[in-house]
Amino acid sequence: MEAVTVFVDDAVLGELPPVCVITGARTNDRLTFTQDVGGRTGLGVAWLLVLAGPLGWIGLLVIASMRPGGESLTVTLPYSEDAHLHMKRARRVRTLATLVMLGAAVTALLSLQRGSTDARLLALGLAVVAVGGLIRVVIESVHVNKATVRLSLDASRRWLTLSGVHGNFVAAVQRDEHSSPSLPRR
Repeated sequence: MEAVTVFVDDAVLGELPPVCVITGARTNDRLTFTQDVGGRTGLGVAWLLVLAGPLGWIGLLVIASMRPGGESLTVTLPYSEDAHLHMKRARRVRTLATLVMLGAAVTALLSLQRGSTDARLLALGLAVVAVGGLIRVVIESVHVNKATVRLSLDASRRWLTLSGVHGNFVAAVQRDEHSSPSLPRR
C-alpha cells in the first residue's frame, strides 16, 4: 500500500480518478466516510487509571467523555463494491469475535467461582475459546486496517494525504495532475 497527496477539495467533492483506492480496479462507485484528522490526542497517562480498579475505570470514562471532539473530515473516494463488502465483512467478523471472546472470558471467570473440578475444566476450555477469539479479533483488525484509507491534512489544510491506497490509484492521480495544468502544484 502506498500514499498520495491530493487537493483536499477534490477528495471532499469526490473528484478523484475512477480507480478504487483499495483494489486499484477501475470503478464508478464512490464511498463517503468521515475520519478524525487531528486535534485529538490519546488519553496519555490517564490510562494508568485502569490499574486503580473500578473507581479508576469510572474516572477514565469521565475524563474521556469530557474531552472535546477532534477535527473530522468527510471525503468521497472511489471505492469498489468488492472492497466495500470486504471491509464490512471484516468489521462484522471482528465484532462477532470480540463478543465471543468477552463472553467466553466472563463465563470462564464465573465458572471458576464454583470451585469444582468440572467447573475448572470448563473454565480452561472457555479460556482457550477466548484466546482463539482474541486471535481472530487481531486478524480481522488487520483486514479492516488494509481496507481502510487513512487521511491526514497538512498544516495549510489544503492538501490531504491518503495513506494505504493502491499503486494504481496513485498512478491515476499522478496522471490526472499532469493532464490538468490549471490545478495548483505542490
